[in-house]
Amino acid sequence: MYDEDAIQAKLAENIRFLRQKKGHTQERFSELAGLNEKDFGEIERGQRNITISRLITIAKVLEVPPASLIEKDYSAESPIDKLNYIFDYLREYQRMAEGFGINDIFQDNGGKLLQVLAITNLEDLPGREGNDARDELGNEYELKSVNIKLTRSFSTHHHMNPVIIKKYRKVDWVFAVYEGIELKEIYLLKPHHIEPFYEKWETQWHDKGGKDINNPKIPLTYVRKNGIQLYEERGDRRFYSAPIIDYINGKKAH
Repeated sequence: MYDEDAIQAKLAENIRFLRQKKGHTQERFSELAGLNEKDFGEIERGQRNITISRLITIAKVLEVPPASLIEKDYSAESPIDKLNYIFDYLREYQRMAEGFGINDIFQDNGGKLLQVLAITNLEDLPGREGNDARDELGNEYELKSVNIKLTRSFSTHHHMNPVIIKKYRKVDWVFAVYEGIELKEIYLLKPHHIEPFYEKWETQWHDKGGKDINNPKIPLTYVRKNGIQLYEERGDRRFYSAPIIDYINGKKAH
């Protein structure tokens, strides 16, 4: 049995989603499709039945097969597709924030972490100390990020001590480089890459009589020189997938 209301609702949602994805207002899209703006608004709200001829016209402007507007769920696209769709709006939001003196709307790191997880296909481990994540094989990673508009070094831990260092030695680190909210590069560093820092921090900890070290840094220059680059922004401001598991499986990293 086909549910007419459900089909009409999905059709309306798909049309609205794809129209917004193309950056058209209802008014502009109505002009392109040769439709009355009021009628088109009701179609997008699922309040008006649509004829076959109108469906074909709308699909042509959206550049998708007419049947797909009924059969597919365009709003449930891949994480990369969603990032590319929403980020134009986030960029506008950031420009607005800068007018209020806010340099980085992602400063608390959640929005930036989302980008890295989506691109590398890692899974966040909530409740863990730091932004730890794991891949589909169960390998765990320490995630760090830097906004090069503000600094050129990565923060580590506010209470660095031998216990934390022991935990860090067991995992690879993923370093994400941002310019404002724009993700530019992602690097993977293995434990042996970071060992010189572990040794230095352990020495400092002992020299301070066993007092924790407050947030020692890892320079961006070191990460770029020694890290394995997994991702680099291509210049078109569009995200692409760079699963970390591809490197683990011996595939060439991007």
